[in-house]
Amino acid sequence: MKRNLFILIVLLAVSFVSQAQLIKDRTNGMFTLGFDLFTDFNMGGSYENFNLRGFNQGFDTYMTFNLPMEGTKHTVSVGVGVTSHNYYMKNAWLAEPYADTLNFVSLESCDNSKLNLNYFDIPLELNFRIADKFKISVGGKVGFLMSSKSKCKGKINASDALNPDTHKWEVRYGSVSNLERIVYSATLRVAYRCLNVFCSYQFTNSVQKGKGPDIMPLSVGIGIRAF
Repeated sequence: MKRNLFILIVLLAVSFVSQAQLIKDRTNGMFTLGFDLFTDFNMGGSYENFNLRGFNQGFDTYMTFNLPMEGTKHTVSVGVGVTSHNYYMKNAWLAEPYADTLNFVSLESCDNSKLNLNYFDIPLELNFRIADKFKISVGGKVGFLMSSKSKCKGKINASDALNPDTHKWEVRYGSVSNLERIVYSATLRVAYRCLNVFCSYQFTNSVQKGKGPDIMPLSVGIGIRAF
C-alpha cells in the first residue's frame, strides 16, 4: 500500500512539473504553477492541552504572474493560491469550537485530533536568479480564511471480557469560531531547477487575541514549480 502511494505521488509530481513547465514555456515565462508540501511548527507559545505532534503536514498550490526586472534575469511575481494547515494533537481535542474561547480538553481515548485551517492566498515574491540553475526568492503573502474544521477520532475498549471489542468513534465540526479572517506571512525559498526548499513564517496569530492559543506557524517544506 505504501509503495503504491509513493509511486502515485511520484507520478503526480512528474505530471505537475511537466504541465507547469509547459504553461510557463507557452506563456514565455509570464505564468508559473507551484505546489508545496510542508510541516508546521507553532511559534506562538504554549497553551493548555494544545500540544502538537512533531509532524503537522500541510500543502499549498499557487499560480503567479511574473514581471521581469528590466536589464536582469530577476522577476517580481504576484499571484493567487490556496494553503491548508493541519495541527495534530493526541489525547486532547477542541471540545467546543463555537464557544467564546477555544478550549482544548484532555481526553485519553482521543487517539488523533486535528484542527484544519484553509486560506486563499495572494503571494508576492522577488525572484533572483543567481546562476543558470539556482534561484532565491523572498517575499510574503496575505491569507484570507476560507474554511476551518476540527475532528477527533478514538477508541473505547469494552469492559466485557467475553466481548473485548474495540469501539471506534469520531466527532467532526464543520467550522471553528474566534479565528482571524486575515493573516500575513513572510517567505524564503531556494530553488534548484524545478525543486525548491522553503520556509514561511506567519507573524500574525490565527486566533483572535485572548480567544485561544497563539497559532503562528513556521512552515518548512519542499516544493516543485517550473524554473
